[in-house]
Amino acid sequence: MRPSVALAALLSTGCVLAPGGGPPQPTPVWIRSHNQSPVDVYLLCGDIDARWLGAVMEKGSDGFEIPAEQPYCGRGLNFFLVVRNQRRGYWVGPFRPRRGEVVELVIEKYAGLSSARVRYDTQ
Repeated sequence: MRPSVALAALLSTGCVLAPGGGPPQPTPVWIRSHNQSPVDVYLLCGDIDARWLGAVMEKGSDGFEIPAEQPYCGRGLNFFLVVRNQRRGYWVGPFRPRRGEVVELVIEKYAGLSSARVRYDTQ
């Protein structure tokens, strides 16, 4: 009976010591725009549950966050970009950030060529 108590104690401390433990944190999104119009940025799980993250001014840059409570999305997260001057939308994704990673979104002059990449946050 004692070995099982020792094993349970070891396993319970392993959860505390595991990297990335603790409460979920928001995922940073760094955006750089080369577009000549303000662009509204929406986040979706697959193609549903659109959430407005914010707007990036023409040829500007900004930082947003994917909320910590954003559920895991098996189909992958997508950005939907609405170029205000054109009133047209463009999909970017899917991408699947994990804990401790950052999403970099580059909005191109031709928004349909925009891209997102996920990288580990070294800061």
